[in-house]
Amino acid sequence: MKKNIIITGGSGQDAKILSQAVKNYNINFLIRKKDKYLREKKNINYSKINLLNYKNIYSHIKRIKPFAVVHLASKNNSANKKKQNYNSDYKNNLLMTKNLILLIINNDKKIKFIFAGSSLMFKKREGIVNEKSKFGATCLYSRYKINSHKLIIKYKKKYKLNACTAILFNHDSIYRNKKFLLPRIIKYLKIKNYNKINEIYKENIYGDFSHAEDICQGIIQLSRLKKMPDKIILSSYKLSSINKLIRYGLNFYKHKKKLKKNIKPKNNLLIGNNTFAKKILQWRPKKNIFLAFKELLNKI
Repeated sequence: MKKNIIITGGSGQDAKILSQAVKNYNINFLIRKKDKYLREKKNINYSKINLLNYKNIYSHIKRIKPFAVVHLASKNNSANKKKQNYNSDYKNNLLMTKNLILLIINNDKKIKFIFAGSSLMFKKREGIVNEKSKFGATCLYSRYKINSHKLIIKYKKKYKLNACTAILFNHDSIYRNKKFLLPRIIKYLKIKNYNKINEIYKENIYGDFSHAEDICQGIIQLSRLKKMPDKIILSSYKLSSINKLIRYGLNFYKHKKKLKKNIKPKNNLLIGNNTFAKKILQWRPKKNIFLAFKELLNKI
């Protein structure tokens, strides 16, 4: 008999990849709203459930009896300070995490719980970080992630839960939401909006970017561990240049627009050390952000 796994945030990029990569499991998505992808997939069970409603989720988990819950769902306005809201970006996000943990405690403490953390949790914004590096909130979203992790550790110690925060660095794929950086770049390239392209290019963004399929494979292998660590970094462990992707995109669309090559990097120079993940998960990234960008170019 196949085991059941629950994944929150079923309409997001990582959930869609996990639904294809997870083998020999019955996939159960908890979603806020349906999308075209879910309607087309017959092998996925999904339920429209408000994660803020404890009673609804309780009966659902009790019926499904999952071996693991992967919590990906959250609202994130960290890139736009004007849109940040205490209730939606912090309070409600934290309550969803708390509800899921309490549900596991009250149903079956053997259920594994994987929480999707973020590189925004780290106090350090440049250089290399690992699982021992200090956390420090820079926005409501990062504060939610940090306090969710603290909550998980508190309950993990008290109830001996098998839970882990997977600290995910930037990762993209063909399923990336259009509001994110790479899909926006491709959109601007297609319509020849050079003003927007120049704005991004002048920022000269470097970051720890991965192919989302590699990151999701790490989550799958984490779920298979008999005993999970408190936290683990899933990243590329290197810096990649967004400007290189832009120049590749210009050539792809055969645009003759030329951009400067030597601009001082301004932001996002944080690198995640993935040595621990490689060791305990026997995990090796097989793809990279350049491949993800090429796939997006052919998709969008």
